[in-house]
Amino acid sequence: MQQTTIPHLIAHHQSGFTLIELMVVIAIIAILSAAGIPAYQSYIQKAAMTDMLQAMMPYKTAIELCALEQGSLSECNIGASGIPQSKSTTYVSSLNVSQGIITAVGQQALKGLTASLTPQFDSTSGDLSWQKNCQASGENSALVTACEQVLRFPSAGGSQ
Repeated sequence: MQQTTIPHLIAHHQSGFTLIELMVVIAIIAILSAAGIPAYQSYIQKAAMTDMLQAMMPYKTAIELCALEQGSLSECNIGASGIPQSKSTTYVSSLNVSQGIITAVGQQALKGLTASLTPQFDSTSGDLSWQKNCQASGENSALVTACEQVLRFPSAGGSQ
């Protein structure tokens, strides 16, 4: 007797992933992304704040020299007494100096942030110290936090 096989009765082993397995993988990726994106944004803001700090440092040094030479901060303005002209960087749209106060306005990752360094000069002793002030428009407290962490000067309110 001859055996005949019917093609549709032969069992095939399925290979690949089931729909549930794929959905679990997608859910895991979504959870990891939800945790990673805010951390990445915070990292970008801190890196941008470092750019802002580096842009402010030449002005800080020039203001210290100006205060010692002039005996006060009243003549320490942008473009005068050895203080460089205003410049912009990737994350700083404008930088201004008026009577020794350095004010930088952020752009791109720092949009809405205004950071200032205010000198406190004692003309009798020649001591000069700095205070920071970080303000962000709207409800962006993450920018203020990044600013306060990177600008390591006492706050204008007295705390660090």
